[in-house]
Amino acid sequence: MLPGIAITFKNGNLGQLVESPDGVFGLLASAVAVGATFVLGKAYQIRSMEDVANLGITASIDNYMLHKTLSEFYGEAGEGTELWLMGLAKTTKVSDWFTPDVSGSAPAETLLNAANGKIRMLFTSFSPSAEYVLTVETGLDKDVFLAATKAQLLADNYTKNKYAPFYTLLEGYGFDGDKVTLKDLTELDLNRVQILIGDTLSRTGSPAGNGAAVGLLAGRKARIQVQVNPGKVIDGALSFSQVFIKDTLVEQYDITALHDKGYVTFRTHTGKSGYFFTDDPLACSIEDDYHYGTHRRVIDKAYRLAYEALLDFLLDDSTVNEDGTVSVIYAKTIENRVEGLIYAQMSANNELSFNANDPKDRGVICKLDLTYNVTSTSTLKLAKLQVRAKGYNRFIDVPLGFVPVTSNS
Repeated sequence: MLPGIAITFKNGNLGQLVESPDGVFGLLASAVAVGATFVLGKAYQIRSMEDVANLGITASIDNYMLHKTLSEFYGEAGEGTELWLMGLAKTTKVSDWFTPDVSGSAPAETLLNAANGKIRMLFTSFSPSAEYVLTVETGLDKDVFLAATKAQLLADNYTKNKYAPFYTLLEGYGFDGDKVTLKDLTELDLNRVQILIGDTLSRTGSPAGNGAAVGLLAGRKARIQVQVNPGKVIDGALSFSQVFIKDTLVEQYDITALHDKGYVTFRTHTGKSGYFFTDDPLACSIEDDYHYGTHRRVIDKAYRLAYEALLDFLLDDSTVNEDGTVSVIYAKTIENRVEGLIYAQMSANNELSFNANDPKDRGVICKLDLTYNVTSTSTLKLAKLQVRAKGYNRFIDVPLGFVPVTSNS
């Protein structure tokens, strides 16, 4: 086995536009090639709708949905935001994009590898050929759930092998409008998958929409910090005047039912104009520490920084104690390196909770296992690496009443 670093995610502890690599995403989309400027299966790095136009991608019939997704993404993220794009044949399904071929690599990996690990989130835009037969099971096109399972597996394996964690945003493609039969995502175990229901196109409109406005959600996430909820009201409404659940305007649909089943969707707020996202759940139990995309993004960033800090110590030599354990001085050097980097890149940027009045509180705790025998195992073991997440005001309780009248007698 090659020397390497193993970082595992601990679970069960929570109980519940500045250019940044944190907002570098990748889009996998059904598409039609455009001459030599836009070739299917090839990764493209773009930063604006001008780049999109230079690829030859327009709002034509062939690539209408792809252009729509990109337009909505840059409408939220802003021009200049780095995005990695790859088009796939319209004869393929989303699940195919996450399925390894004869080479052992999935099409999605082509995009991930081209970006050299920079991609923090993948999102998909599905616009199949006319021959595609939509088969609805438990509320959505049955391929959505197959794609979700495969996307989770790919993300887990890619994180383990490449130290480049990411998660995937999928469309709730083909939602039939039946909130009762819709699958409950909180019963799944896919904490690297998110599903959005709701689109800026209605199902029977012209053009018609079977998918979801993933470009809006991805664009909003690309321009905010990792700890920020995309539904944060103070950040403002989305830039669209109408959003639909199938053929029904969002404000006329029971979006609470969708939210309770773990889907991201759209909502309105009394006294505010425009649409907002309901929340940021992933397709897993509410008890999962990574149930929310905010927690997923925070822990993934900490993972990347821990890897960066620890990499310099790989195959390093150090003086050990008589029993083969690591020396306290060397351990402290490593602990300070990890904590210092995470503090500088996260806590100092308000992405973690910490007490600014306590110089010892960095919002991160790194401790090496001083009892582990490094000499006999050739393994440096961390006893603890934890970051302190932010809290979120999902509910606000207000005991409103009159000021009591006091008697003058």
